[in-house]
Amino acid sequence: MRDVIVATKLSKAYDRKRVVHALDLRIKEGEFFGFLGPNGAGKTTTIRMLTGILQPTEGTVTIDGHRLPEERKEAARSLGAVPESRGFYEWMTAEEYLAFFAELYGVGEARIDELLAATGLADRKRTPISTFSFGMRQRLGIARALLNEPRVLFLDEPTIGLDPKGQEDVQLLLRKLNREGVTIFLSSHLLNEVSSLCTRIGIIDKGRLVAEGTLGELRTKSGAKDGSLTDIFLRLTGGRP
Repeated sequence: MRDVIVATKLSKAYDRKRVVHALDLRIKEGEFFGFLGPNGAGKTTTIRMLTGILQPTEGTVTIDGHRLPEERKEAARSLGAVPESRGFYEWMTAEEYLAFFAELYGVGEARIDELLAATGLADRKRTPISTFSFGMRQRLGIARALLNEPRVLFLDEPTIGLDPKGQEDVQLLLRKLNREGVTIFLSSHLLNEVSSLCTRIGIIDKGRLVAEGTLGELRTKSGAKDGSLTDIFLRLTGGRP
């Protein structure tokens, strides 16, 4: 399998304060990769660099063979992202909102209907976004990210704010996408979600990648041979949540 997400010596500094330190990542096509870290560890900054939103201070990023930022347009054709913070045009309906972005991708009405159904919003497609709950907005953000049928999907806390049924629905959708060959990069504070979905996991702490591997490999590295992902996480990050 070829590498579709590659970060080499990726670093970011603000006013000489380095928040991500020489991070190396290689994620293969079809992987479901989990990305964990305490609050302030550099997870969101890393995702913003990997998706081309933020330019690194040092290092390089390649997405599906296209280097950022030089080949950002080419990379964007393969990439979808659900950021931690996302804005919506409150006066639009869900259908109008997706149609606005669909036009940019040359996507038809059938794709919009398919995604509204897949994210459980079909019966609310003509409802103004201003009336949506936080969980419904999460679903709409996922639908938008999938409009261009991306081969690489980045998700930053995609199930936050969802009730248990909503979380289960989103997780089922992500499993389906991954089975169909979509490479998924998932950042989440829900460790049970990560351990049940992801085939490989990276843990970042204070801007540095402290461990990477399968759940079994992380157990060995952390010394928590029979421990849960929570136990592994706490051991590798010095017990910080």
